[in-house]
Amino acid sequence: MAQIAIAAPVFVGAGRTGVPSASKRARGPEASPAPLQLTRRGRFILIGLPLMLAATAAIVLAGIFTAPVMASGAAETRPVEATTVSVMDGDTIWELAAEFAPERDRQQVVAEITEMNDLRGSVLVPGQEIFVPTGD
Repeated sequence: MAQIAIAAPVFVGAGRTGVPSASKRARGPEASPAPLQLTRRGRFILIGLPLMLAATAAIVLAGIFTAPVMASGAAETRPVEATTVSVMDGDTIWELAAEFAPERDRQQVVAEITEMNDLRGSVLVPGQEIFVPTGD
């Protein structure tokens, strides 16, 4: 059979060895154990790590509760009066903007039509019903 050797560390300090002295062995089970001594790493894990986790949680919670709330990216919104229009063959968004809001800037009205109806392009299908802003 193979033999396995395991090396056990022996701590040698000022007046202490890894082996109990004869006087300690003679006292028996009523002897009190040595007080717990933490290493630098042990103190960090026992005290520092929970403190850092608590500070991180406090900072995150403070950020959540003090952050400004924005409903959308738009700084200012206003209600727009609109009418529903059934698209006829040959209608374009530009023509509809000129017909239903002649006093307004056509590019702005076209942008509102595409946004209100979630249009991906400028192609309108005959029979399609879209919202068109009216008036001022």
